[in-house]
Formats: sequence, C-alpha cells, structure tokens
Amino acid sequence: MIKSLAFKIFHKTRKCAFRALGVKTVGARALVVNNDQVLLIKHTYQKGWYTIGGAVEKDESMRRAIFRELLEEVGLTPLEEPELFSVYHSTSEKRDDYVAFYIVRKFEMKEVYSPEVHEKKWFSLCDLPLDTTPATKRRIEEFLGQRQKSDTW
Repeated sequence: MIKSLAFKIFHKTRKCAFRALGVKTVGARALVVNNDQVLLIKHTYQKGWYTIGGAVEKDESMRRAIFRELLEEVGLTPLEEPELFSVYHSTSEKRDDYVAFYIVRKFEMKEVYSPEVHEKKWFSLCDLPLDTTPATKRRIEEFLGQRQKSDTW
C-alpha cells in the first residue's frame, strides 16, 4: 500500500517535472508472446493493462533497458535476441517520448515481486481485456497485421 502510493506520487511528480522542463525521454517496451497468448501487466500507479517496459536509464541502451525491465517487472529472461518491431514517438504526456518496441517469443520466467506491478496475466491475442490501454491495443493490432504500423505511439 505504501509502496503503491509512493510509486503513484513519484510517477505524477516525474511527469510534471519532465513536462515543465521540456525533457525528452526514451523508453523500451516489449510484447511478450507465447503462441496465441500475450503477457500484459497492470501497474500499481496506473489503470489498465500494458505491455512490459519502462524508461531507459542514464548510460543504458534501449536493448539493455528492455532486458532489465522484463526481469524486474515479470522475472522474464529472453532466450534469444528481442526483435525490434518499431520505434514510436509519443506526445501524450505533453513531452517528447521515444519508445523502442520489441517482440519477445522465446524466454524463461521465474516468480519475482515488483512494487510497480499489481498483476500480470496471459491473454489471448484475439481476446484482450476491456481495460487494455489504447496504445497497447494498437501495438497488438500492428503485430497481428490488422493495422498498418504507425510512428506515433
């Protein structure tokens, strides 16, 4: 409860500061697929189902960031190189954000606790929960070839 509240406060404060300062950010996210299933997460500080990922840290590549985020958030280690699907631009939080989006198909997982992740769950690629975020739905539709790739997150 306290950690969840701390993450909410940190997340909102960071967003406001970045917006006010005009900071450009870089993120890395991954679509983890296993046959016709996709692994999605719910954060402790945001509503809806998301792909796994987060910010690229100082002195870190996007590739290293996705390996770190996958391990930290869901205990996943890719067994082959994640495939770079596309790079997107987002201004949804009133700042320039660039997101590298990867596909992960072969992996091993172990149970981990992440104070950022409220829940993780496998869903059918064709039957996503109603509260899947719009950007997550768009990425899955692009992956399935149901939508043309965009350069906008």
